[in-house]
Amino acid sequence: ALSRGWNLVKPLSCFFVMTLISACAAAATDYVHPKYDFSLIQKVAVLPLENLTQDQQAGERVRKIVVSEILAAGVLDVVEPSQVNQALGQQQIQNISGISAKQIAELGKSLGVQAFVVGSVDTYERLNVGGGTFADVAITLRALDAATGTVIWSTSKSAGGAGFFGRLFGFGGDTLYEATQKAVHEAVVTLFR
Repeated sequence: ALSRGWNLVKPLSCFFVMTLISACAAAATDYVHPKYDFSLIQKVAVLPLENLTQDQQAGERVRKIVVSEILAAGVLDVVEPSQVNQALGQQQIQNISGISAKQIAELGKSLGVQAFVVGSVDTYERLNVGGGTFADVAITLRALDAATGTVIWSTSKSAGGAGFFGRLFGFGGDTLYEATQKAVHEAVVTLFR
């Protein structure tokens, strides 16, 4: 009887250890510049996000949620994305991933911001698993100091996917919007800790 009980405890122990390891690994993706004075930031601009997915609208959809989440925190003002796009056009900046520190500084002055949020939508899709449909979203966000282009904050978050019970029983999970909102919220709160 003892060995039967131990056989049940071993898989549960492994599950809890793996859960703890994954939680620690997730926390390791957050970076906040240790010497940066975040109190100097009053206003930010969210630049268009790099879209690494098959959904052509994923970058803009996630960008709008990032703006909403930053505003919901009630700490910073955010420049309207259409104004950011207009400033990018005026400065003829088409490739955000190749933007120089000089361009960042000029853009920061023209928009009156102290920092920019940049990043990518790494995954944005619906998965069909075990008879259920599951959203899967992964994002990477960074904040750059507008004067220097220095990375002052960085995080990667994901949400959705088919969990153990979803795979086993085909339970549906979050919608794509709900998963996106969760991933963005988890990312943005790391900026205000």
